[in-house]
Amino acid sequence: MKTFGILGFGNFGRFMAKHLAPHFDVTVCDLPGVDISEAAATLGVTVGTMPETASRDIVVLCVPVQHLESLLETVAKDIRPDALVFDVASVKVKPVALMRRYLPESAEIIATHPLFGPVSGRNGIGGLPFVYCPVRTTRAEKVRVFLAETLGVRVIDSTPEEHDTQMAYVQGLTHFIGRALNRMQIPELNQKTAIYDHLHAIMETVGSDSHELFLTIQRENPLAGDVRQRFLESLKDIHDDIGA
Repeated sequence: MKTFGILGFGNFGRFMAKHLAPHFDVTVCDLPGVDISEAAATLGVTVGTMPETASRDIVVLCVPVQHLESLLETVAKDIRPDALVFDVASVKVKPVALMRRYLPESAEIIATHPLFGPVSGRNGIGGLPFVYCPVRTTRAEKVRVFLAETLGVRVIDSTPEEHDTQMAYVQGLTHFIGRALNRMQIPELNQKTAIYDHLHAIMETVGSDSHELFLTIQRENPLAGDVRQRFLESLKDIHDDIGA
């Protein structure tokens, strides 16, 4: 069985460990001083030091993009020359550039973005979309088959640039709307339409995500700001039309 290291054991790291533990010998770590032993034991994975976790056959970088460079600076010396390294960040151009910069030249790199999380995947991840960007690897097809046939996710091949362009809308815009609905706390009502149910679902699914994830989506994708601005201008135009 291959060894798998998860660097970062927050909500998504734990969600990932749950699905990977049946297939790999999984080691996890988090920030120094954070006690993850109980959660790790529940999921059947091993707690390791950061160097131990980074030295596994396959390593996933499971931290927010704004912390990725400092993590790579810390663990680059521990990454095996033949390791396969993934990231799961919400943007792709920046993480790919950082992995190319810090990882051993012989290490293989695949950038990924699961378009789901602990909430949207709580009933299973079968059929859910998974963006897949092989950067430098000889194992792209083998990993793709594992994702599609073993984990059952719907693999979407992409480039980092294509991913970030689409995510400015798919995540940047929807999380922006979801955060606004969450601030408003739109009520659950009995006199409602299916469209209102969709609005409520947006609020529940993305509006309550962590503030750190929200800022990652909005700040780390260089295209998200333009989409937000166009949306706000459209709202103002519509508001002005109503007043007229």
